[in-house]
Amino acid sequence: MNKFFILFFPLFLFAEFWNFPHTIELKKDETINFDVYYLKKVYPLKLRWTLFINDILTVLYRYDDFPRQITLYKDPPLNTFKIPIAKIPEKYPYFYIEFKDFNGKIATFDIYLKNGAGVKVDYKGKK
Repeated sequence: MNKFFILFFPLFLFAEFWNFPHTIELKKDETINFDVYYLKKVYPLKLRWTLFINDILTVLYRYDDFPRQITLYKDPPLNTFKIPIAKIPEKYPYFYIEFKDFNGKIATFDIYLKNGAGVKVDYKGKK
């Protein structure tokens, strides 16, 4: 038991696994980074926003090394988007990200994990 503790303690010391739903606040061009673990694979996810004009927020994200861009509005249903974790024909897990508010310099998002059995998310911080 002690060998297990000594071997894996450093891994858990720097890992912060999220519980969902989770609220994040981002400044302009501030990137949030985390790794998604699912089916013995690691999928990196980076999320940031670049422009807020006329109540439209431009979000850039990179998931599984593929860049994407989306525009979000303050009004539902145009304030949400979804990121599939793995494309499996049946009920695949996905992130459901909702743009909540913008207060001049900080955008607030709620992140939900749907069908998330077996998914772990390791928060790596903001840059």
